[in-house]
Amino acid sequence: MRINKYIAQAGYTSRRKADESIAAGKVKVNGKVLKEMGYDVKDDDIVSIDGQILELEKYFYYKLNKPVGYITSNYDPHNEKDLNNLIDFDERFFAAGRLDKDSHGLLIITNDGDFTNALIHPSFEISKEYIVKVDKLLNDKQIEKFKSGLDIGNGEKTSKSNISNLADNTYLVNISQGYNRQIRRMFDVFGSKVVDLKRTKIGAICLDSLARGEYKKFNEKEMDFVSLIKE
Repeated sequence: MRINKYIAQAGYTSRRKADESIAAGKVKVNGKVLKEMGYDVKDDDIVSIDGQILELEKYFYYKLNKPVGYITSNYDPHNEKDLNNLIDFDERFFAAGRLDKDSHGLLIITNDGDFTNALIHPSFEISKEYIVKVDKLLNDKQIEKFKSGLDIGNGEKTSKSNISNLADNTYLVNISQGYNRQIRRMFDVFGSKVVDLKRTKIGAICLDSLARGEYKKFNEKEMDFVSLIKE
């Protein structure tokens, strides 16, 4: 792993500021001042900044294809099916972002609270993509209103979004907010009922070919997205 990425994932600072620390001669590897900006950290290397030894946090990042019928909670006494029925982890974990019981598709599972908070905070405007099947198509005027923002009740107004027709009564929808049951409520404004909702993408993380109920670790490219979000 490149030295600046190692420093960032250790939670010390961002990759950009890590480069500044290296240039200033503040970073040591195995007791020697590091002069190589692109150094790749080895498993047995000891990295320190200003005398503080860095260790990588033992964070994990998975993507899960949540089936319909499961809630995005670790435990709820009022529901039989929660995430513990899908994921076999001993460690405490979070679901980064909501996906209601009646919906399915991509969930991000992690124990990294900072990443979770950044991913769901509206100021980051992380795009989320959904395939949505409805019982009634919207007309052109309704589509424009859908895109520009809607009052969905409870004092909540949606920001700009994207929507395009895929086939028949199916839309591809992109939003950057995460109000409770937001997309269902957006279609409700026009008297159109969502009959199936599948999330396929969060930022750079894609559902791809994961089977329902299946989960797997982030690959290297997906981990780059984690580092970018946490900078």
